[in-house]
Amino acid sequence: MLLLQDQQKDAVNPTGGQVKTFALKETDYVLKPEDRIGINLFSLTEDKFNFMAKLEGKPLEATLDAQGQVDLPVVGLVKVSGLTIDRTEKKLKALYADYLKSPRIAVSLLNFNYTIIGEVGRPGTFNALDPKVNILEALGQAGGLTEFANRENIKLIRNQGGKATIFEFNVLEDNLLLSDKYFLQPNDVIVVNQVKSRLSPRDRLSTVSILLSIVTSLTFVAINLSNR
Repeated sequence: MLLLQDQQKDAVNPTGGQVKTFALKETDYVLKPEDRIGINLFSLTEDKFNFMAKLEGKPLEATLDAQGQVDLPVVGLVKVSGLTIDRTEKKLKALYADYLKSPRIAVSLLNFNYTIIGEVGRPGTFNALDPKVNILEALGQAGGLTEFANRENIKLIRNQGGKATIFEFNVLEDNLLLSDKYFLQPNDVIVVNQVKSRLSPRDRLSTVSILLSIVTSLTFVAINLSNR
């Protein structure tokens, strides 16, 4: 299987061996309602005054509600939807600074799910702990493309603002790395269609039967001719 082929070979180097560097259009994930996040909190507050002491070193799991808020100890409801992970950490740190000494906040995304269906080795829904998963890594996690996969037209379905938007990729071209959709978003669906229809078991049996019939007929004719 050959991926990321340049469709136009370099004029000076017709073998296509030239190494290229791409500036990836990497985007930071923005939190949305129903996302699950893990929050690690550390501070220099003395234990007897630290109301979060029991949670230090242990991730606190929180789910954004329909309004994009999380309900956190002491500070209550905090809206974090529309923020990146980095901005969420800074916002929570500022809030807890009113109660704790030198708080440190680490936020992680827990529910990065994406689905791959069609001509891959292991179709299904996958969970990624890293919020920066690209389409090639996702296809690899699904067992790679089968021999029947249409590599020139792989579809990505993404829910944006309540609307499903379809994007198309050609993994035979190296300019895939330039796409701002190269990195997946939670709940993306990748569809890998067939490049051509597979033969059904009945069709295969029918084809084999026809071939056997032809071979038998030719053998019969050859035997008759040899006996003359």
